[in-house]
Amino acid sequence: MKPKFSIRYKFLSVMSALLAGCVLIYLLLAIRVFKMDKTELVYDLNRSMVSNLASEIETLFRSAADKLELFALLSHEKAATRQVVNELLKKDSDIVYVSLSRGDSAQAAEGGVFVNQAFADTYSINSDFFETTLAREKPVPFKAIQQTGEEIWNATVKDGPPLVGYGRSVIREDENGQVIDRLAVVSYIRADKILKSLDLVKLSEVFVVNGKGHVLVHEEIGTMIEGADTKEHPLVQAALKHQTKTSVMQFNDSRNEEVLGAFSKGFNGKVMVIAQVQGNKAFAAVRALVTRSLVFSLMVVTVAFIAAVMLSRSLTRPLATLMGGMEKVSSGDLNTQIEVGTKDEIAILAKSFNTMIDDLKDSRQKLEEINRELENKVKERTRQLEKQNQAVKEAQEALLRTTRLAAVGEIAGRAAHEVLNPLTALMARVQQMQKRLRGDAQEEAAMLRDIQAAWLKDQKDGGFEKLVKGWNEASQLNKEMTIWQEDMENISHVIKGWENKAAQLMKDSDFLISEGNRINRIVGGMRSLSVVRGEKKDMDGHKILSECVNIMADLFNSAEIEIKETYEASDDRIHVDRDEFIQSMTNLLRNSLQAIQAAMKTGPFRGRVELKTKNENGLFTVEISDNGVGISPDNQLKLFESQFSTKSPDEGTGLGLSISRRFMRAFGGDIEFVESMPMVRTVFRVTLPLPSVSQEAAA
Repeated sequence: MKPKFSIRYKFLSVMSALLAGCVLIYLLLAIRVFKMDKTELVYDLNRSMVSNLASEIETLFRSAADKLELFALLSHEKAATRQVVNELLKKDSDIVYVSLSRGDSAQAAEGGVFVNQAFADTYSINSDFFETTLAREKPVPFKAIQQTGEEIWNATVKDGPPLVGYGRSVIREDENGQVIDRLAVVSYIRADKILKSLDLVKLSEVFVVNGKGHVLVHEEIGTMIEGADTKEHPLVQAALKHQTKTSVMQFNDSRNEEVLGAFSKGFNGKVMVIAQVQGNKAFAAVRALVTRSLVFSLMVVTVAFIAAVMLSRSLTRPLATLMGGMEKVSSGDLNTQIEVGTKDEIAILAKSFNTMIDDLKDSRQKLEEINRELENKVKERTRQLEKQNQAVKEAQEALLRTTRLAAVGEIAGRAAHEVLNPLTALMARVQQMQKRLRGDAQEEAAMLRDIQAAWLKDQKDGGFEKLVKGWNEASQLNKEMTIWQEDMENISHVIKGWENKAAQLMKDSDFLISEGNRINRIVGGMRSLSVVRGEKKDMDGHKILSECVNIMADLFNSAEIEIKETYEASDDRIHVDRDEFIQSMTNLLRNSLQAIQAAMKTGPFRGRVELKTKNENGLFTVEISDNGVGISPDNQLKLFESQFSTKSPDEGTGLGLSISRRFMRAFGGDIEFVESMPMVRTVFRVTLPLPSVSQEAAA
């Protein structure tokens, strides 16, 4: 027989799996380490770049701020002084235009306007470019300048040079410190130098925004012209939200792609430099390194696999020889010897197999001899068994006679036990009837005799007139009533009482007839030797349980034992024989009654029995619990054995639980003992299948 999966293939599979797993783990760790290192490198690069650029821009604007303030303060001085200021501005090639205004409007103030003519010539700007074109397309935010003291905005227009607007509010005071003028100095600063700095960065996208998130400088000229609003950009939001001057962060853009970025704030947070790089661009080198590592790993795996194939062949060839020899041995050839050319453990194993083959050969010869001897012994033993069979037949006939006698005794015991429950309930109901007749009935009869005697006496003493006169007299018990009204009320009370008693007597007689019929059916069943047989029908479980409680009510009331009914089952349909189900349940209730009565003998005790129903797993479940003397652990194992009982012969025969369980199992259910804690709680559980569930199981 050839193996379905040889050792060679197992060896190759395990080696390949281990090697591939190691390579995979190495690649995963390498990718993680490379990515982390690359991320830190990009963070450091962006952090350094935006920090340096922010410092340069802050230096630019602080220098411009000082010169603008000087321009505003000296604008009203002599022409020679203003000429010095203009020369100073000419030397600063970054400021290309300066003008003064009063208040929050473009109203020109004393001091005029400065224009860097070299810059205008470089970009071929008309002399009215700043006052007309730029003022129209990029209005100066005078209100913001007056409110905040200084403002920076985008001033680049289409076909115009890259510019950034910077305005500053300057207050002139006299020698006494009184404010004599409020000026708004407006300037435009060239942004081409900043653009050159941005162009030097090849990896990241870098742009500059003001404190409101509006783009000031961007490597794309179109974005500068529009002055895009970037307040919703994650980096801009982080810069506006946090007090940190320079920071880095990682986020996903609108296309859910990974982005690494950094920001740096300068000039008191009025200018922010933002740098970002797409993750796929930043990690391109990592992917290239991983690709090269994967190619190298595949080469290593291929070489290792070829080496494993060669090694597995040298290991499995002796095993194949060993298997071939064992196949011959298994087919019955014990003259085979296994020879392998190796000097390892397989050679030792082959030698052991050869020894085993020799032992098998010797064992076969001995077995053949033993078989011949065994055949002779079997013939002798057969003759002995024939004699023993005759003796067994005689013993079986004697045992059959004994079994028949035992069956008769069991049937008699069962008849006595099953008749005992309805007979006990019947006797208890008769006692209740006698008690009612001896009590209330005699009192009511005595009342009628008193009324009759009083009427006869009045009629005899004075005739009908005195009788009527006596009727009209006031009652001694109730002055508001006459004797006639009192007598009529008493007679009505007696009539109503007898009507109730008659109804109760009818109910009791129906009960007596029902229990008598049940005894008759039990006796009839015993007469026909029926074990568990009856007419099963679909019935309401709660209704028939209430009948069982009614049957035992007299016994429980006379013993002053509380019986509680808790019906929680939403579906109480059961398919049972009514009499057999009542017989089983009343037997369990009677056992609880006797257990509580035994507990009452120990001292003052309040007995309690509870019937509780519920639905579980397609079953109708009834739990009968009491707080009687309980059941000992030894007796719990014998509860359902026939003829076992802890009661005296007058109280039980030991067949009740056994017969009740046979009834329930005939219905497809069961009775089981749950737990017993003496004087606290003893529980039996009855389970019956719901008709729909039992029909589906049968189908």
